[in-house]
Amino acid sequence: MSDLPRVTHILQAGGRGPDFSGVPAATLEAARWRGTQAHAAIEALVYGFLDEADLDPDVVPRLEAYRRFVKESGYETVLTEFEVVHLAWHYRGHPDSLGWIGKRRVVLDFKNMDSMDATAIRAASLQLCAYGAAWNSQHATEPVEALGIVQLLGDGSYRFHEVSPAEWEPLWFAAVMVYQ
Repeated sequence: MSDLPRVTHILQAGGRGPDFSGVPAATLEAARWRGTQAHAAIEALVYGFLDEADLDPDVVPRLEAYRRFVKESGYETVLTEFEVVHLAWHYRGHPDSLGWIGKRRVVLDFKNMDSMDATAIRAASLQLCAYGAAWNSQHATEPVEALGIVQLLGDGSYRFHEVSPAEWEPLWFAAVMVYQ
């Protein structure tokens, strides 16, 4: 399915992704690196092979924020860093995490940024709706019931932003139609 466009590519192509044009290249690269490292640390923690001695100091508070979120929300991970495909709508994506909060199956997106403006929240909301719709198309008997952005902050805290599929999913499918 690697020939299908990725969710993030569809969003960028349609001008619906985050706009980083005003961010200096070095700052953007450092943020990308930190995000990649934080995601890898979460995946390693979930699957039981994390070596905390190797963590970059910038990643440590983000991992602590993730742990705090898990403890306070009761989040139970089922999968992390996996692929979903929507064959009918011809796209693919890679959600950060699928799991349970209480009795609700949820797809989460982890953002390793200290501030999120409306554009960043919009892009993440569209992204999550794409992932949720793709998961549901592949797993009709095990649907996702909730979507959320977990903003992992540099001070070890987090912010949770619940995403409404009723609000964002029609906009996602409109973006896919325009893209195609």
